[in-house]
Amino acid sequence: MTPAQAAAYIRLKTRTNPTTLTDANILVLFNVSKNFICQRALEVDEDIWLVPTTYDLVADQREYPLSSNILSRIERVEAKLDGTNWLKLKSIDLTDFDDPVASETDITNTFSNNKGEAYYDIKRKAIYIYSGSITDVTDGLAIWQNTYPADISDMTSTTDMSVDPSTTTHGVPKALHKVICDDVVIEWKGSREKPIPLSDSELMHNQQIEQSFQTLKKSSYDTEVTGDLPNQVNMQGDDGSIF
Repeated sequence: MTPAQAAAYIRLKTRTNPTTLTDANILVLFNVSKNFICQRALEVDEDIWLVPTTYDLVADQREYPLSSNILSRIERVEAKLDGTNWLKLKSIDLTDFDDPVASETDITNTFSNNKGEAYYDIKRKAIYIYSGSITDVTDGLAIWQNTYPADISDMTSTTDMSVDPSTTTHGVPKALHKVICDDVVIEWKGSREKPIPLSDSELMHNQQIEQSFQTLKKSSYDTEVTGDLPNQVNMQGDDGSIF
């Protein structure tokens, strides 16, 4: 479904037109519903919105802000601490370490850039690296994190919403198009000065959402959960920390 088709469907169900229900208002309702439903999908599969994101390593910088679009969880962190080779960083609980970590010298005395001796922690919505010395490396930090599918920005667009905008952002999976539109319809009906009664199908909305989640869960993660991809990205999760 394209945004233009979604807008037409929503207006058909609400018996409105572009004057009584504008594209701008549909856009607001649609993105709110999209985020709410996609967040609920994590209850079915905690890796469903997993995507790798790369950052530049900066010399002597240990803190790296996470994406503002992050949904809930960090699954894996890797870094090119030697400038060339990827090294998996282990999640750390600082309460398990007795040695001081207040200064750069304390950190490099306790940790290193060797396998099994480099760690990360999450603080202030940022990744904090505990390792040996850090040098400048372009795209030297990779974080696998669950992020919200990209917002729809134009309800007149004729590009299918399932298309990923980039290799690091999700489109909206086809399995969720109808239930998101139905959610918009339900929200609109409930917002009227005199709320409009829901149809029998709309009263079953929660069950329909759950059925859509089951469809997503059965999708192959080798090819993402969306229908059309500009580029395929193989993704795999690992143990990580709760954000």
